[in-house]
Amino acid sequence: MLQYGSNRYEVRPGNYQWKYQKIDKKYYETTGQQPDSNGDIGLTINPADGLPSILAVEEPDFVRWTFLQEEQEILSVDETTGDTLPLADGTYQCLLELQWFEKQNRNFYGKAQYTFDLQVDNPPEINISSLKTYPGELLVITLNHVNADEEVTVETELDFKPNVFSQGTEKVVLLPVSYYHESNKTYSLRVTAGNVSNDFQIEVLDKEFAIQHLTIDPKIAAATRNDESAREVKEKIDPLRPLCDGEKYWEGTFIQPVDGGRVRPADFGKRRYVNNAPTSYRHNGLDIAQNQGVPVKAANHGRVLFADYMIGTGNTVIIEHGYGLKSWYYHMVSLNTKAGDMVQKGDVIGLVGSTGFSTGPHLHFSISVNEVYVNPMPFLEEGVPLLEKE
Repeated sequence: MLQYGSNRYEVRPGNYQWKYQKIDKKYYETTGQQPDSNGDIGLTINPADGLPSILAVEEPDFVRWTFLQEEQEILSVDETTGDTLPLADGTYQCLLELQWFEKQNRNFYGKAQYTFDLQVDNPPEINISSLKTYPGELLVITLNHVNADEEVTVETELDFKPNVFSQGTEKVVLLPVSYYHESNKTYSLRVTAGNVSNDFQIEVLDKEFAIQHLTIDPKIAAATRNDESAREVKEKIDPLRPLCDGEKYWEGTFIQPVDGGRVRPADFGKRRYVNNAPTSYRHNGLDIAQNQGVPVKAANHGRVLFADYMIGTGNTVIIEHGYGLKSWYYHMVSLNTKAGDMVQKGDVIGLVGSTGFSTGPHLHFSISVNEVYVNPMPFLEEGVPLLEKE
């Protein structure tokens, strides 16, 4: 018998070689073979709980478990009940080998093999890229071993409604931390998959953002920052922000979209005052300085959501990289792509310019998750946490 939890399963040997002692003290041999005698006995294990217990009148001296899929050996272990097993979810053909050695005061010895199907079901495993972050950074949650009938939910105080995406056997959640979130504060997060829940406390650390006083020709400011510009953003851009492709297009780290461009990491999130205005606005990306006409490249693979002229941002491109992760490119002198195009990392999508609200040739480059802008620098240096295979 096999025992797992409160359940017991009867298994019969597929073949055996047995010697037993009769009254005359001599050993006699018997063999048997019953192919496919067990089939699927309904045994499902959680590898974290180890192997089933073997119940026998007399404990075997040797035990070996071998797990196979499509006739290929995946794992073979001599029994150490309670040890964690490195097995992925799925169905395995299990070969169980038992031996009883010849011993004094034992009137039998021999070996037997049992074959049966076995299901492996790991409990959901929940990981988060970091428990400490700065305003304007991206957190990534991954979940493994989530069954189709196990619902994944995310509850957070971070004022963002995250989506759950499937990446192979993995579930992925992108959770941006806005630069508007309060620093030196802890935000709660609960992730649930089926009947497994993990609670996290996310500490948002203090970060000092730069302040910039920008001077621009009042005629340009008036022509590009007005009610018509705001209406254009509301009608053309805002509907694109929540769009999320369920496929992950990007691969590895993102590239700087302008070769040789001058970048100041402090650009992101800085408070900007224009022409001594009494109120500031936040700069949601990086300004990459370069000469007019220099090619602008797609920072990673993706689908072009928008490629057109905007009053405020000039020639503008928005690329969806999957899961709601978007890159934004402003002020180009001309465009080399159109909405609906699938672009590859490094494809030329336009040329550096100074169209829209701009003081000179440069590319404004932003990255967002839905409507929340995040710091582009980690994407250029390390890529997306937990998800990079390169």
